[in-house]
Amino acid sequence: MILSGTIASTVQLQMLNNKWMQKKESGNVLSKQELNERSTWTSEQFMIADFQERLEHNREAEKRQKIDNKIMSGGSLSPEEISYLEKNDPVALKKYRETKEEKESYKEKLRQCKTKEEVDRVKLQKLGELESSLSSIVNDPAIPKSAKLAKAQEILAKTNNIEAAHLEFVKSADYQSMPTDEEKKEQDAADNDISDEITDSEKADNAELTDASENTQDKADTITDDNNQICDIKNTDTADIKATDKTSEKDNRKKEYSTEIKKVSRKLKKGFEAADMHVDIIV
Repeated sequence: MILSGTIASTVQLQMLNNKWMQKKESGNVLSKQELNERSTWTSEQFMIADFQERLEHNREAEKRQKIDNKIMSGGSLSPEEISYLEKNDPVALKKYRETKEEKESYKEKLRQCKTKEEVDRVKLQKLGELESSLSSIVNDPAIPKSAKLAKAQEILAKTNNIEAAHLEFVKSADYQSMPTDEEKKEQDAADNDISDEITDSEKADNAELTDASENTQDKADTITDDNNQICDIKNTDTADIKATDKTSEKDNRKKEYSTEIKKVSRKLKKGFEAADMHVDIIV
């Protein structure tokens, strides 16, 4: 209910008029004509204008909050959202672009990895850098609380961008075809063995030299073959045991990297909480 012609309306009119005078002094009004018009407004007109202004302010705040949430979650802004920041907050846009550049740099490092464990090491190193930056910020008494929150939000955006890039990469065919450290080591050793083998011509020469003595070795070869069959059976059992041990060792290394990554993630979460940011899941 709008009051008119009462003490309440007079007080309300005075309060609203004061608000508009503050706007006038701050230069936030659009024109002198609008100010002159407001000098003759009734309380109802002031209240309507104030209500409309609040609506516009809420719409702008909601739009900005949506953009900020998208940035912090690691998402990509639309052309319209980028234009909005260009007009209203170029500094925020600059930081957003820097975060995306950092994400691309991280993706390139992943593509250069040779093994699955190397991918884990790259991620662990990057999260460690982010955690160190966050810790230095939240533990610095000289930084105001509001500034800590702003910096923490920037680091959260970087963390989520890194995680998104990492998840995308481990699902790729490039990652799936990557060997483990142990598999690469074995492959490198095999490649070296091949390069050290005797050439075909050298084998032929050696074969001619040994032809004359082959007949005298038939009996010995027969005995050797029998022994080799026995050894093959034993070697098969040994190979199975070694293969099982290698699988277990590979799984253990994977668990170790996973454990270390989780430790750094928990430290990141504590850092965000110290900056009054309650993040349920970081990575």
